[in-house]
Amino acid sequence: MKRTIAILILVSTVLLGADKGTVLRSIALPGWGQAYAGHSTRGAIFMGLEASIWTGVGVSYLQAVFNRNDYRNLAMERAGIDVSSRDRDFQNDVGDFSSSTEYNDYIRSLARHYYPDDPEAQQNYFNNHSRYGSDGWSWSSADARDDYDDALRISREWFRRTVYVAAFAIVNRAVSAIDASLLDPAEPGIYTAIDFPESADFSSVRFTVGARF
Repeated sequence: MKRTIAILILVSTVLLGADKGTVLRSIALPGWGQAYAGHSTRGAIFMGLEASIWTGVGVSYLQAVFNRNDYRNLAMERAGIDVSSRDRDFQNDVGDFSSSTEYNDYIRSLARHYYPDDPEAQQNYFNNHSRYGSDGWSWSSADARDDYDDALRISREWFRRTVYVAAFAIVNRAVSAIDASLLDPAEPGIYTAIDFPESADFSSVRFTVGARF
Protein backbone atom coordinates (compact mmCIF):
# COMPACT_ATOMS: atom_id res chain seq x y z
CA MET A 1 0.00 0.00 0.00
CA LYS A 2 2.76 2.44 0.93
CA ARG A 3 4.60 1.63 -2.30
CA THR A 4 1.44 2.31 -4.35
CA ILE A 5 0.92 5.66 -2.63
CA ALA A 6 4.55 6.60 -3.23
CA ILE A 7 4.24 5.76 -6.94
CA LEU A 8 1.06 7.82 -7.22
CA ILE A 9 2.74 10.77 -5.53
CA LEU A 10 5.74 10.50 -7.85
CA VAL A 11 3.53 10.31 -10.94
CA SER A 12 1.40 13.24 -9.78
CA THR A 13 4.48 15.33 -9.04
CA VAL A 14 5.98 14.63 -12.44
CA LEU A 15 2.76 15.42 -14.29
CA LEU A 16 2.08 18.61 -12.35
CA GLY A 17 5.52 19.93 -13.20
CA ALA A 18 5.28 19.11 -16.89
CA ASP A 19 4.13 20.99 -19.96
CA LYS A 20 0.37 20.56 -19.76
CA GLY A 21 -0.09 20.76 -23.53
CA THR A 22 2.30 17.87 -24.10
CA VAL A 23 0.71 15.75 -21.37
CA LEU A 24 -2.86 16.43 -22.50
CA ARG A 25 -1.96 15.52 -26.06
CA SER A 26 -0.49 12.22 -24.84
CA ILE A 27 -3.64 11.48 -22.86
CA ALA A 28 -5.87 12.26 -25.84
CA LEU A 29 -3.73 10.20 -28.22
CA PRO A 30 -0.65 8.34 -26.95
CA GLY A 31 2.36 9.50 -28.91
CA TRP A 32 0.92 12.86 -29.91
CA GLY A 33 2.67 14.61 -27.03
CA GLN A 34 6.00 13.03 -27.97
CA ALA A 35 5.59 14.07 -31.62
CA TYR A 36 4.58 17.57 -30.51
CA ALA A 37 7.76 17.77 -28.44
CA GLY A 38 9.86 16.75 -31.44
CA HIS A 39 10.37 13.06 -30.57
CA SER A 40 8.70 11.51 -33.60
CA THR A 41 10.13 8.01 -33.12
CA ARG A 42 8.86 7.74 -29.55
CA GLY A 43 5.55 9.15 -30.70
CA ALA A 44 5.31 6.54 -33.44
CA ILE A 45 5.91 3.76 -30.92
CA PHE A 46 3.06 4.89 -28.69
CA MET A 47 0.75 5.50 -31.65
CA GLY A 48 1.59 2.05 -32.98
CA LEU A 49 0.76 0.49 -29.63
CA GLU A 50 -2.52 2.41 -29.54
CA ALA A 51 -3.45 1.22 -33.01
CA SER A 52 -2.61 -2.38 -32.02
CA ILE A 53 -4.74 -2.11 -28.88
CA TRP A 54 -7.84 -0.89 -30.71
CA THR A 55 -7.33 -3.40 -33.48
CA GLY A 56 -7.30 -6.07 -30.78
CA VAL A 57 -10.47 -4.62 -29.25
CA GLY A 58 -12.22 -4.70 -32.63
CA VAL A 59 -11.16 -8.26 -33.42
CA SER A 60 -12.14 -9.51 -29.96
CA TYR A 61 -15.54 -7.82 -30.09
CA LEU A 62 -16.33 -9.18 -33.55
CA GLN A 63 -15.39 -12.70 -32.49
CA ALA A 64 -17.62 -12.34 -29.43
CA VAL A 65 -20.56 -11.15 -31.53
CA PHE A 66 -20.12 -13.89 -34.16
CA ASN A 67 -20.16 -16.60 -31.50
CA ARG A 68 -23.07 -14.92 -29.69
CA ASN A 69 -25.08 -15.05 -32.91
CA ASP A 70 -24.12 -18.71 -33.29
CA TYR A 71 -25.38 -19.83 -29.88
CA ARG A 72 -28.54 -17.73 -30.15
CA ASN A 73 -29.37 -19.23 -33.54
CA LEU A 74 -28.62 -22.75 -32.31
CA ALA A 75 -30.90 -22.32 -29.31
CA MET A 76 -33.73 -21.00 -31.45
CA GLU A 77 -33.42 -23.47 -34.30
CA ARG A 78 -32.39 -26.64 -32.44
CA ALA A 79 -33.95 -26.17 -28.99
CA GLY A 80 -36.94 -23.90 -29.64
CA ILE A 81 -35.93 -21.21 -27.15
CA ASP A 82 -34.92 -17.57 -27.60
CA VAL A 83 -32.03 -16.91 -25.21
CA SER A 84 -31.09 -13.46 -26.52
CA SER A 85 -32.80 -11.62 -23.65
CA ARG A 86 -32.22 -14.28 -21.00
CA ASP A 87 -29.87 -13.90 -18.07
CA ARG A 88 -26.59 -15.74 -17.68
CA ASP A 89 -28.00 -18.52 -15.47
CA PHE A 90 -30.83 -19.28 -17.88
CA GLN A 91 -28.39 -19.52 -20.80
CA ASN A 92 -26.21 -21.86 -18.75
CA ASP A 93 -29.17 -24.10 -17.93
CA VAL A 94 -30.12 -24.38 -21.60
CA GLY A 95 -26.63 -25.69 -22.26
CA ASP A 96 -26.51 -27.97 -19.20
CA PHE A 97 -29.80 -29.85 -19.74
CA SER A 98 -31.13 -31.56 -22.84
CA SER A 99 -34.63 -30.23 -22.15
CA SER A 100 -36.60 -28.16 -19.67
CA THR A 101 -38.24 -31.43 -18.59
CA GLU A 102 -34.84 -32.77 -17.52
CA TYR A 103 -34.13 -29.46 -15.82
CA ASN A 104 -37.45 -29.61 -13.94
CA ASP A 105 -36.68 -33.14 -12.75
CA TYR A 106 -33.41 -31.79 -11.39
CA ILE A 107 -35.25 -28.96 -9.61
CA ARG A 108 -37.66 -31.45 -8.08
CA SER A 109 -34.76 -33.54 -6.74
CA LEU A 110 -33.21 -30.39 -5.25
CA ALA A 111 -36.51 -29.55 -3.58
CA ARG A 112 -36.63 -32.99 -1.95
CA HIS A 113 -33.00 -32.60 -0.87
CA TYR A 114 -33.48 -29.14 0.66
CA TYR A 115 -36.84 -29.88 2.32
CA PRO A 116 -36.98 -33.66 2.94
CA ASP A 117 -39.82 -33.48 5.49
CA ASP A 118 -41.83 -30.58 4.11
CA PRO A 119 -43.90 -31.40 0.98
CA GLU A 120 -45.36 -27.90 0.88
CA ALA A 121 -41.88 -26.28 0.88
CA GLN A 122 -40.81 -28.74 -1.81
CA GLN A 123 -43.74 -27.69 -4.01
CA ASN A 124 -43.08 -23.99 -3.44
CA TYR A 125 -39.43 -24.43 -4.35
CA PHE A 126 -40.37 -26.33 -7.49
CA ASN A 127 -42.97 -23.73 -8.51
CA ASN A 128 -40.46 -20.92 -8.09
CA HIS A 129 -37.64 -22.55 -10.05
CA SER A 130 -39.22 -24.83 -12.67
CA ARG A 131 -39.53 -23.72 -16.30
CA TYR A 132 -42.50 -24.30 -18.57
CA GLY A 133 -44.21 -22.72 -21.54
CA SER A 134 -42.16 -19.96 -23.14
CA ASP A 135 -39.33 -20.88 -20.77
CA GLY A 136 -39.21 -24.47 -22.01
CA TRP A 137 -36.75 -26.01 -24.45
CA SER A 138 -35.79 -29.35 -25.94
CA TRP A 139 -32.58 -29.99 -27.86
CA SER A 140 -32.88 -31.92 -31.10
CA SER A 141 -29.55 -33.65 -30.47
CA ALA A 142 -26.66 -33.84 -28.04
CA ASP A 143 -24.32 -32.50 -30.71
CA ALA A 144 -26.43 -29.38 -31.14
CA ARG A 145 -26.35 -28.76 -27.38
CA ASP A 146 -22.57 -29.24 -27.34
CA ASP A 147 -22.20 -26.75 -30.19
CA TYR A 148 -24.34 -24.28 -28.25
CA ASP A 149 -22.22 -24.76 -25.13
CA ASP A 150 -19.01 -24.17 -27.08
CA ALA A 151 -20.31 -21.04 -28.80
CA LEU A 152 -21.64 -19.66 -25.50
CA ARG A 153 -18.33 -20.22 -23.72
CA ILE A 154 -16.23 -18.83 -26.56
CA SER A 155 -18.43 -15.75 -26.91
CA ARG A 156 -18.07 -14.92 -23.23
CA GLU A 157 -14.32 -15.43 -23.38
CA TRP A 158 -14.03 -13.02 -26.31
CA PHE A 159 -16.17 -10.41 -24.55
CA ARG A 160 -13.87 -10.66 -21.52
CA ARG A 161 -10.82 -10.27 -23.75
CA THR A 162 -12.38 -7.18 -25.29
CA VAL A 163 -12.55 -5.54 -21.87
CA TYR A 164 -9.03 -6.63 -20.92
CA VAL A 165 -7.52 -5.39 -24.17
CA ALA A 166 -9.38 -2.08 -23.91
CA ALA A 167 -7.89 -1.62 -20.43
CA PHE A 168 -4.45 -1.45 -22.04
CA ALA A 169 -5.55 1.78 -23.74
CA ILE A 170 -5.68 3.38 -20.28
CA VAL A 171 -2.26 2.01 -19.42
CA ASN A 172 -0.85 3.23 -22.74
CA ARG A 173 -2.19 6.73 -22.07
CA ALA A 174 -0.76 6.81 -18.57
CA VAL A 175 2.68 5.67 -19.73
CA SER A 176 2.63 8.03 -22.70
CA ALA A 177 1.66 10.97 -20.48
CA ILE A 178 4.46 10.21 -18.02
CA ASP A 179 6.95 9.75 -20.84
CA ALA A 180 5.92 13.02 -22.50
CA SER A 181 6.14 14.88 -19.20
CA LEU A 182 9.74 13.73 -18.72
CA LEU A 183 11.03 14.60 -22.18
CA ASP A 184 12.03 18.09 -21.10
CA PRO A 185 15.78 17.94 -20.38
CA ALA A 186 15.26 20.65 -17.76
CA GLU A 187 13.61 18.09 -15.50
CA PRO A 188 16.27 17.54 -12.79
CA GLY A 189 17.60 14.02 -12.77
CA ILE A 190 14.50 12.22 -14.12
CA TYR A 191 14.54 10.46 -17.48
CA THR A 192 12.65 7.88 -19.55
CA ALA A 193 13.78 5.38 -22.14
CA ILE A 194 12.02 3.12 -24.63
CA ASP A 195 13.80 0.19 -26.26
CA PHE A 196 13.31 -3.35 -27.49
CA PRO A 197 14.83 -5.93 -25.07
CA GLU A 198 14.94 -8.53 -27.82
CA SER A 199 16.28 -7.03 -31.04
CA ALA A 200 14.65 -9.77 -33.11
CA ASP A 201 11.26 -9.39 -31.44
CA PHE A 202 9.51 -6.14 -32.40
CA SER A 203 6.51 -7.01 -30.22
CA SER A 204 8.62 -6.59 -27.10
CA VAL A 205 8.84 -3.03 -25.78
CA ARG A 206 10.46 -1.88 -22.53
CA PHE A 207 9.59 1.46 -20.94
CA THR A 208 11.96 2.73 -18.23
CA VAL A 209 11.62 5.60 -15.80
CA GLY A 210 14.76 6.45 -13.84
CA ALA A 211 16.65 9.13 -12.01
CA ARG A 212 20.25 10.30 -12.38
CA PHE A 213 22.32 11.07 -9.32
